[in-house]
Amino acid sequence: MDQPLLVLLLPRPLERFDLAQPVRELLRAPGVVAVDPSRLPLARMAPHVAARAAIGQARRMKLPGTPAAVAILHPFQFFLAGALLARHTGAELWYGRPEDDVWAELDEAAAERAALILPPEELLAAAPLRMAELGIVSGPPSAPSA
Repeated sequence: MDQPLLVLLLPRPLERFDLAQPVRELLRAPGVVAVDPSRLPLARMAPHVAARAAIGQARRMKLPGTPAAVAILHPFQFFLAGALLARHTGAELWYGRPEDDVWAELDEAAAERAALILPPEELLAAAPLRMAELGIVSGPPSAPSA
């Protein structure tokens, strides 16, 4: 059986992300993977073009398990999140909703689809509890019992 995953879509590369430390803490769990943003500037494309590009990116993505949850920390990530959710229909969307949002249409779509909506810092802090509820491994693999 595939390992359930939390797929964390980063709004910028981890080394330039202001919440890098809580993301690194989550990445210690074997059930968490982080995905850097696309090199394609989806946020600057027409919505239908961005959606098509995200579908292609989701199709090419090689994950070490099956997404149980996809977390976004900015509304422009909803294109890729939506493409991943379409490929993995049982997965939840977690939305780390930023305070200074100018992407009203995408924000509304993400909020409507999300199972969990919190400010980004709170979402990252709450993730381990929800991961446990979804069966996503949040700690080191346990040693086999004798």
